[in-house]
Amino acid sequence: MTPRARAVVATLALAVAVLAAAAAALVTFWPRSPPGVPPALVPASWESYRTSPGHRTHVDGGKAECKDCHDYAREGFINPGAAPCVRCHEKEQSHGHTGSAARPTNCLTCHAFAPDEKPATCIGCHRDAQDHLAAVGVHASADCAACHRVHESPSIVPADCGGCHEERAQGHASHAGDKGCPDCHTGHAPAAAAIAACSTCHAQPAGPKPAGHDTCIGCHAPHDFATSPGVCAGCHGAKPTLAAAVVSAHGACTSCHAPHAPAQAAGSCTGCHTATRVAHGGSASCTGCHQPHGQDADTTVAVACTSCHTRVAPTDTGAHAGGVACEGCHKPHDATPPDRRAVCASCHASEVNLTGASKGHADCASCHGASAHAPAAAPPCGSCHGAERATAPVGHQKCQACHQPHSGSVEPQAACASCHATEAASAHAKVKGGCESCHRPHGPAGVAAPPACATCHARPQLPALHADPAHGNCATCHSSHGPPRSDRATCTGTCHADRRDHQPQAQVCTGCHVFRR
Repeated sequence: MTPRARAVVATLALAVAVLAAAAAALVTFWPRSPPGVPPALVPASWESYRTSPGHRTHVDGGKAECKDCHDYAREGFINPGAAPCVRCHEKEQSHGHTGSAARPTNCLTCHAFAPDEKPATCIGCHRDAQDHLAAVGVHASADCAACHRVHESPSIVPADCGGCHEERAQGHASHAGDKGCPDCHTGHAPAAAAIAACSTCHAQPAGPKPAGHDTCIGCHAPHDFATSPGVCAGCHGAKPTLAAAVVSAHGACTSCHAPHAPAQAAGSCTGCHTATRVAHGGSASCTGCHQPHGQDADTTVAVACTSCHTRVAPTDTGAHAGGVACEGCHKPHDATPPDRRAVCASCHASEVNLTGASKGHADCASCHGASAHAPAAAPPCGSCHGAERATAPVGHQKCQACHQPHSGSVEPQAACASCHATEAASAHAKVKGGCESCHRPHGPAGVAAPPACATCHARPQLPALHADPAHGNCATCHSSHGPPRSDRATCTGTCHADRRDHQPQAQVCTGCHVFRR
């Protein structure tokens, strides 16, 4: 071997020795490898990765081996992502914190495996709004795990709020299925936001709510849901209320005003006054006449009828000739026009009874006009009884002198003798039929004029000298109501003038010349 060759061999031997020493030193100082992993496959970063929270939990403190997550024989120790997690954490995967389509999350979002990553905190993401979730403000410094269970169902199990909050909602949370504070409050929203939650349970009564009543806690204490006894007066002040002194229910606002629809109080009267049926002025008629609040509300007197019915009369006693109150004819709660005959009879019973004898007089309005508020004086009878008026003789023009005005019957005191006393004493007054046998007071019934004497006194039946044709004119000797005339003047005046001096001593001719049998 030449010197040059020996030098090359020596150099190679030295190099081998140096490499061997380096290899020995490398083996001596190389970090311990994970169990079951050949040292030659362990990367230099293992020492720093093994102390990360994720690896320490799974490898050092758990039962996981590298191969459970890493396929190091084929791929090396690359980041395997979150796919291997489901192999052991199927339950957690089924109840995972998946984020949203816009901002998806997986196991590695919260569980750090890299050495330079700090353990994730909930507030680290949720201090800002996350899609439909508002940013966490209230309770941001509290332990999220006190209420949230990320990988369980239900995922939210609120802690006992009473541990920090002294408020108690005993009166408000005492219903079937109540969840306590979460019924109204959400964990991260301000307390005032609970006002909007009232309607989720209290859909009825729904709106519209009047101005000033749109905030539930304006009247209701939120944690006991009670209303203070004087809560209405706190805003509306004390109001004089109709008959409150004698009707206790009128002293409580809610007897008439529904808190969520106070303007509908006008229709609440019938809730208590069930026996009263109102047909006067529509649905709000009670308050139209009975003022519920005001300076005179402590009385039970209704407002004057003429405050609305101004065309009837200036006052409630100004109609019907004055002095008759409206209630004398009208029922206050029934605006139906009363039966005219019945209501007239309440004061004018005698007159109404009398009209029953006269068909034409049965309706009071036929003589006294259609307006009972301003009854007219009875018109002249002749306005209806034209024929009677046209045929009534002088002295018989005033109908009421003989007739009762409501029944039409002839008054007993209206006998002919009351005016015609002389005639009533005559012989003809005593005949059957009396005066009416010859006279009529007016038409259209009865004879037109006194009948001829022969109607009753037929000539063939007249005695003695009546049969003489010369004596045919009855009126020569007789008058209708006077006695027969047979004195000298009557007989010799026009007929027997040649006998004026005959038997001058005789006062009457009938002493010798008889007219009777």
